Amino acid sequence: MKIFIKRHNLVAYLSTKLLATIFGTALLLTTIMEALVLLDQLNSILERHLGTIGVLHYMMLRLPMLFSSILPLSTLIGSLIALTQLTLNNEITTLRSAGLSTFDLFIKLLPVPLILSGLCFIFYDQITPKTELNLAVWWNKSDPNPQKGKEFYFYQNFDIISIGYLTYGGNKIVDLNIYKRKNFSHLESILTAKEANYCHRKWILSDAKILNLDHSSNLNFKKITINQPLIWQTNLTPKILVRLSSVNIPQSLHTISHQLFNRYPLRTPTNSLKTTIWQRFFLPLTFIIMIIISLPVTFIPPRAGLKSWLPIYCLSCGLFFIIFQEVLNALGKAGTLPPPMAVIPSILIFLLAASAIILTIEEKP
Repeated sequence: MKIFIKRHNLVAYLSTKLLATIFGTALLLTTIMEALVLLDQLNSILERHLGTIGVLHYMMLRLPMLFSSILPLSTLIGSLIALTQLTLNNEITTLRSAGLSTFDLFIKLLPVPLILSGLCFIFYDQITPKTELNLAVWWNKSDPNPQKGKEFYFYQNFDIISIGYLTYGGNKIVDLNIYKRKNFSHLESILTAKEANYCHRKWILSDAKILNLDHSSNLNFKKITINQPLIWQTNLTPKILVRLSSVNIPQSLHTISHQLFNRYPLRTPTNSLKTTIWQRFFLPLTFIIMIIISLPVTFIPPRAGLKSWLPIYCLSCGLFFIIFQEVLNALGKAGTLPPPMAVIPSILIFLLAASAIILTIEEKP
């Protein structure tokens, strides 16, 4: 029982040490990224007359995205700093003299990447999609020149829907075109509307025209909103349209799965959605690799101290892993690589390479 408590205390001490350093690093890097992003968008915020409250609102909504994106790099840098400090303070030497191998040390550090990957998954899947969507709605609502927005289109079941631009936070559509299809190759009709306004949970079309492509009809648009407005029967809401208007807004696995089964409107290519799913499920291994890449610093000779180049080598290796992983993920989202091949190889290569380097260093006298 005493041995179990001692081992538990060691795991808690090492995990607390690493987590404190990692979160400190994440806080510093997130602050720097927040300042850079704010400098880039400050003129746009002030042009919209949003003032100090608008600046603070923008910073708060952008914060989860920046924190979650910087967390893997923070894990690498924070682990290097923490393990280097433990090595220079002779704490790692003491543990090794007590019979703790490098593998045992890694096992005791394992709760750290698991906690961080779980936290990162929650941000990616639950927090960031909501904050980024709220930011996009707020940004669209305060846009003084919405007509400069880019036209976009998306799929809803068999239909193709094209929108000129959105305004008032997605509550108003300008230049709406609905291409009704019986199947993926048979176009049935084209419905156009100059405007569509969201009122009482319904879309009311203005200046709507329809072109029926049946063999018996003339190929001329027929106006259908002469005496009364036309209600567009759809389950689309302003927030859904704002999300579809930008391909950069992250989505939860629930939304992605429904899009892949044609239950939700779809704009993003399916390869991109599948690659995102694979990325989310392999998050724990990404953080584990960051810890493994940091382990060689525990072999710094006591006399070398901070003059050792091992932390620089480990940092370079970790940065190369992040870049290599992002390149493969981009190829997967573009459809050049199958989604599994865009995620698994980078993790497998660096996992085996880092483990081999640690074993080689450990075997040296």
